[in-house]
Amino acid sequence: MTNFDDVDPDVEAELASAFTDDRQESSDDDDDSDRSSARTKADAPRRRLPRPDLIGWAKRSGGRANTTSPKKSPSAKTAASKSSGKTSGPAKKTVGGKTRFVISDDDRGAPEKGSRAAPIGRARFRERRIAVRRAAGRRRLRWVVVVGGVVAVALVVLVLLASPILSIRKVDVEGVVYADPERVGEVVASLKGDPILTADLSGAESDLEAIPWIKAARVSMHLPSRVMIQIAERTPMAFFRAVDGFNRVIDIDGRVLDVIEGDPVDYPPIRGTGPNLTPGDLVGQPFLGAVQLLNALPRDLRLRVIAAAASPEGELSLELTDGVTVLFGRPEGFQDKLVGVVNEIKRQGSRSYSVIDVSTGEPSVR
Repeated sequence: MTNFDDVDPDVEAELASAFTDDRQESSDDDDDSDRSSARTKADAPRRRLPRPDLIGWAKRSGGRANTTSPKKSPSAKTAASKSSGKTSGPAKKTVGGKTRFVISDDDRGAPEKGSRAAPIGRARFRERRIAVRRAAGRRRLRWVVVVGGVVAVALVVLVLLASPILSIRKVDVEGVVYADPERVGEVVASLKGDPILTADLSGAESDLEAIPWIKAARVSMHLPSRVMIQIAERTPMAFFRAVDGFNRVIDIDGRVLDVIEGDPVDYPPIRGTGPNLTPGDLVGQPFLGAVQLLNALPRDLRLRVIAAAASPEGELSLELTDGVTVLFGRPEGFQDKLVGVVNEIKRQGSRSYSVIDVSTGEPSVR
């Protein structure tokens, strides 16, 4: 606060006139503010008399500074309340016969009525609340999209499984030569019409491999409606005549592949009478030894074989195209015995002989 005593009457009159006008303008502004919005009030211009000039003027007029702060007069309070935060000018008071003007240098004061601070705070809080709600809504939306996508995919899969579009309409078979076509056809028929995505392809492979002629089977699907069956058959090595008079075709493992009436020409016979076996059964010695001996022969020697023979005692022999008989004895040690046979044939050359005996391990010719 800055107080000036003993102010010149002319100065007093001019100051009073200036601030009276200021209070009048403040009152008019206040009326306008009541009819306008809070934002218009906050932005209303303030009119204040330049204090440095006023202080200088007062000093030049012989005024004396006083640090005491007198109480404001009722008229000053009324003017301050009407101005809504505007500077109302110096207060005039007579003390001891002297006129005193009080000018306030503190323009900080309380916030104006209708200040923008509260609306701005509420607006920011509302914006934050809206942002939180929107973020929660986006999270819920993401979950709805994920769950909806999973359900949609499941529905599409179910529709496709039930639709004939992805059912098996064509089955291609490769590699069948000796296998029973009727049994292969049964497996093919069991696949046709099934949904290709859920068809039991591994079961079809097992059914095919249960056919004696088939060593391995592979069933693969090709969208939208085709299945490929690839078959690897067993290799027949020989045949023997059983007690019932029918021939049994066997492979390297001694497995009976087929039961036929005539004599095959693609593989040699095994002389002797064997047991009555059904396709898929395994034959024992000496017929198993005979077929293993045929499989172990060198290619040149195999081409000269007319037949193999198995005696009731279980001894093996071979009949060659030039009338030579090779006696192998028990079905054991085939590797050493075959080496002896090949060496003996080379040593004899063109000389005449009818028997090569390697049954004892030492080759002999007669």
